[in-house]
Amino acid sequence: MKNSKSRLTLSCLFLASLMSATACSSAKENSSNNESSIDSSISQSEATSVSSSIVESSKENPIIESYKIIFVIGDKQVKVEEDKEKHTFAVPEVTAPAHRRFTGWSRNVGAEFGSNADKKEFSLEELKDLFEEGKDTATLYAAFCKVASVTFVLDTPKTVELDQILLNVADIANPAKEGFDFLGWNTNKDAASVQISPRTDINYDVVKDLLDANCSVSLYPIFREVVSSAITLHKYFESETMPTINIATEGGIAIDDRSLINPDEHKGMMGEIPVYNYVGATINVSGGEEGTDIVDAAAQVKVRGNYTSTYAKKPIRLKFGSKTSMLGLNSGKKFKSWVLLAEWKDPSLLRNSVADFLGNTLLESDGFYCTDYRFVKVYINNSYNGVYVLAEQQQIDKDRVNIPESKVETDGVDTGYLLEYDGYYKSEPEIQRFEVSYNSVNARNKGFSITNDIMNQAQHDYIAKVVQSIWSVTYDALKNNHSNLASAPYHTMNSNGDYVADTSIKSAKEAVESVIDLKSLVNMYILNEICEDSDIGWSSFNFSIDMSNTGNKLLTYNAPWDFDYALGNNVSGSAMKPTMVNQNQMVSDGRLTRSGNSYKLTSTARLKASDFTFSNKNTLFAATSDNPWFSVFSGASWFWEMVNERWDAAVNAGVFTKASEMIDTLSDLYVNDFKENFTKWSQAMGKKIDMNQSDYVTYFVNQRQAADMLKIWLDTRVEGLSTAFAAKK
Repeated sequence: MKNSKSRLTLSCLFLASLMSATACSSAKENSSNNESSIDSSISQSEATSVSSSIVESSKENPIIESYKIIFVIGDKQVKVEEDKEKHTFAVPEVTAPAHRRFTGWSRNVGAEFGSNADKKEFSLEELKDLFEEGKDTATLYAAFCKVASVTFVLDTPKTVELDQILLNVADIANPAKEGFDFLGWNTNKDAASVQISPRTDINYDVVKDLLDANCSVSLYPIFREVVSSAITLHKYFESETMPTINIATEGGIAIDDRSLINPDEHKGMMGEIPVYNYVGATINVSGGEEGTDIVDAAAQVKVRGNYTSTYAKKPIRLKFGSKTSMLGLNSGKKFKSWVLLAEWKDPSLLRNSVADFLGNTLLESDGFYCTDYRFVKVYINNSYNGVYVLAEQQQIDKDRVNIPESKVETDGVDTGYLLEYDGYYKSEPEIQRFEVSYNSVNARNKGFSITNDIMNQAQHDYIAKVVQSIWSVTYDALKNNHSNLASAPYHTMNSNGDYVADTSIKSAKEAVESVIDLKSLVNMYILNEICEDSDIGWSSFNFSIDMSNTGNKLLTYNAPWDFDYALGNNVSGSAMKPTMVNQNQMVSDGRLTRSGNSYKLTSTARLKASDFTFSNKNTLFAATSDNPWFSVFSGASWFWEMVNERWDAAVNAGVFTKASEMIDTLSDLYVNDFKENFTKWSQAMGKKIDMNQSDYVTYFVNQRQAADMLKIWLDTRVEGLSTAFAAKK
């Protein structure tokens, strides 16, 4: 009772009467036993005085003889009067209505949670705050929470009840079906997708939007037949003789002659990189497998690349007059355009080949494209120019990036697009570039270059909108709160490329896979997580998307490229860093020489794994990089499940063991060819071409030692990632 003077009056009268009766009884008992009187705590005259004052007080506040509680149970009311002897109230029995559980008593009508649901009686003391001053009646309401009946339709169906107060979790083991993967639960037994993930604890909040009018739902397990994710190891070229390519330019002009620089076009952040024009040439190829020779083929050649074009040994673009097969690459398919990579910054000459082996094995096993490759010796105008890697031009073609390509200005927007996440995008014409806004996600670069030719402004505007919408769908799914799908639905991209809400989507994964090819994502992620390519946040990072009427309209991670500065060759831009254990011991062993603070390996020395320790070998790189198209997925458990599944398959298929073996195989096979290359280009061995390279590159005196370092780095990285990925399971 809230400062109830009425109840105080009643209590004082009761106390006065009790004390008076006690005093009289005590006196009578003492008299009969001839014992001396015991002083009472209050005399008869004092009690009479108190009683008189209470009566006076009651003239202002009427005395409340008894209190009552009205128990409201649905539309029924039960009035219970106070037991005057015990000062308690008996609690009526409660029968919960259908689909409800009684949770106790509440002061508020319509409450779904009360207290003391098992209480048989309440004391007046417990309820005193319910009574308003001068009032003898208060009200309590029966509280009921919603209860759902959920039936899991298994071989032996199991029904459980879930309610929104206890948030019970249904203890249902994921069902198994031989030859099938369990995907999750759906109210439609014939559904291809799921409404509830197998990783989701099934409680009331999860099923409440699925309940029917009877507050019940049946959930069917959804399975998908296991499709073999067999990984086919790429068969790389290991001919005993390294083939030769002879390039004879018109007039014998050097491909980097200043007269070939385009005065109207430059690349780089400040236009510091020159762009070269083509020059006519005749191409001869020999020394390959039977039937691969080329005699006097008409072509054009030019210096290609961004900063690699500024080095002494230039990378080269070949463009034949007609489609031509080159030394068996891509199963002998014919194309006009080919590329010769100089590998100037990589003293092992093998990093692009290792990355392309992994890319071919991982991506092409799942139907995506990665360039083929092989070593060749290149002569320009009969002058030896070194060992190169022959590779494919990244382009739209049915046998390369297989998507439609627009050809004329009147073509519509429903075509294929080849895109590069490109820090040099501002060097491209405006119609061939666009920007993406990345919300709060760290992005080193916000620009894209459109690699295929854009035929009209509508195509430019459309693909720019499409990529922005795909990013927005992905960011929204992975970063925003969708616990209440009614008020915060997931999004997707409609046929017009617009970012739109979609109430049928029930999970972040489902939203993302409506706009991104997840297999391509996972394969490309694993490749880049191994390689630790610092440029993935900057350039040479490719996508394709088929927006034609028959296309899947999914952004696809495709055509990996440019790894000469990866796999430990840029220590400032990688997570895992080497430290040589004991240089002094290596000097004593005769494997290392020292001059002041400088070291060199002896010509016959080989590096061993025990020569190094590595920091951060278990640290993820691509997942935390400044490439938002990887980092945005780092908090998604379903993403890591897919990564682990693919990683385990690759390990079991021997992918990484084979890549490591390839380093030894090609280094041993072409030892003399590599020696000849570094005889011509001695400035590329034993020196830091770039300030971010490891100091250990200055120790090398031959390709074999640089290859040893690459092999040790790769093996350690694979070991570390096995640990890092397992921790994500």
